[in-house]
Amino acid sequence: MENKRPNLLLFVSDHFRSEAVHHLGNEASVTPNIDRLVNNDAVSFSNAFCQNPVCVPSRCSFLSGQYPHVNGFRTMHHLMSAHDDNLLKELKKNGYHIYFGGKNDVFKEEVDLSLYCDDRSDAYSELNCIAQGVPMKKGYRPILQGVTQQMAIEAANTKEDSRHRLNKKHYYSFYQGIVDDANPFAVGFMGAEDAQIRDAIEYLKNYDGDAPLCMYLALTLPHPYYACTKEDDACIDQAKLSPMVTLTSSQAKQKPSIMQGMRENYQLYQWSEKDLLAIKKTYLAMVHHVDYNFGKVIEAFKQKEMYDDTAVFLFSDHGDYAGDYGIAEINQNTFEDVLTKVPLIIKPPKSMNVKPGIRSALVELVDIPQTISEITALPLSYPQFGKSLCSHFAAIKEHRRYVHCEGGRREDETHCMDGGHPKDHLYWPRTSEQMKMPQHTKAVMIRSRQYKYVKRLYESDEFYDLKLDPLELNNQIKEEQYQEIIAEMKEELLNFMIETCDQVPYHRDER
Repeated sequence: MENKRPNLLLFVSDHFRSEAVHHLGNEASVTPNIDRLVNNDAVSFSNAFCQNPVCVPSRCSFLSGQYPHVNGFRTMHHLMSAHDDNLLKELKKNGYHIYFGGKNDVFKEEVDLSLYCDDRSDAYSELNCIAQGVPMKKGYRPILQGVTQQMAIEAANTKEDSRHRLNKKHYYSFYQGIVDDANPFAVGFMGAEDAQIRDAIEYLKNYDGDAPLCMYLALTLPHPYYACTKEDDACIDQAKLSPMVTLTSSQAKQKPSIMQGMRENYQLYQWSEKDLLAIKKTYLAMVHHVDYNFGKVIEAFKQKEMYDDTAVFLFSDHGDYAGDYGIAEINQNTFEDVLTKVPLIIKPPKSMNVKPGIRSALVELVDIPQTISEITALPLSYPQFGKSLCSHFAAIKEHRRYVHCEGGRREDETHCMDGGHPKDHLYWPRTSEQMKMPQHTKAVMIRSRQYKYVKRLYESDEFYDLKLDPLELNNQIKEEQYQEIIAEMKEELLNFMIETCDQVPYHRDER
């Protein structure tokens, strides 16, 4: 199919940390389809960072090209309205046909679908609708087959059903290990994931429109629970797993209060190395399933003869602790690399020159819209802060001196608390701390290649020498030898906040 502009595939994973990709050095990881793309046709940015370590703020950021603090998209509960600028709206306005598949962590429910997509499916929401016995929102296509209401109820209540395990070994860890087709989780997360992929492939096979296609796939895996199929588990060699990142009690006391509280709530530091590695193995098995599905989608583009004319973006909204530091899942205002560094792989259309391989430049997810703008030759009609990555396709060069990430809230922003879960709920270890101050304090990270500085509003800051301490175990904020560097990074952070603290619309009111 020949289009005036290139097609776009945005394959967005959830909780996918950068070091879980094989070609970036993880010997235990099995990601042959991603690795093959990078070897043959794409560039992989080994130092790509998200702008917020949880889903909604990150997605609102990379789809707008604006930092979370610019328009207030800083929580899991404040999504985009109809008037908010974003990449999908921009592409649709300029003639792209938008397929939006998967979960919505961007737009408010009342936002008209037609503003940002032409065809919409969401297997994860559909599963919940089946469980509740209510119809899908108008405009969504049903894609689940053979799922009864009872099956959907069991899948939706997986975590509720696990409450009887309170005070038992694996309760707060999200760990389930190998599950079979009879497991409610398999019907839920993994079944919905595979259904979403099947729908995307079927949609692509039948697409015969003249407009260039933008396929936005907002997928779930490797989001916890940490659960996988027997087949995916068998792909991961236990002997190749890297050791878990652990904190001593003195190192833990140097970490921010929310991390200390979560660590005590999870109690994972009491586990054996063997039990902790079981989480890591399952997490990598889930990553393998992501790779498997990605390969199927890429093959579908090839069979449709659209691959050469398609720009492919594979990335994630943020990473995951996966047991490292004694913590499961994520947190809103901590910034270890396992949370903030994500895979970012870009295959340009064949019309653009590319030297496949790894790029070490510091880049941010806010760079995605401007990159797509250059690839499609469509200038963005609203202010944003990204820098196009197209110049990196054929050359190895620097991009940014610093990258940034942010999260948390002011003390008076009680409407931004993400808590309220009882102690027998799996999210309690995290969300109970996010109800407190200074635990949930607003914080901003600035990171260079060697150093990371975190400014915290209501408690002590953090500073790490990543060359000497790549695992971020020892907070050096008070060490005399780093004070000049810390002062310089504070100044750069001030400049960053002044430069990006607001945006002026392009369209003036002529009076």
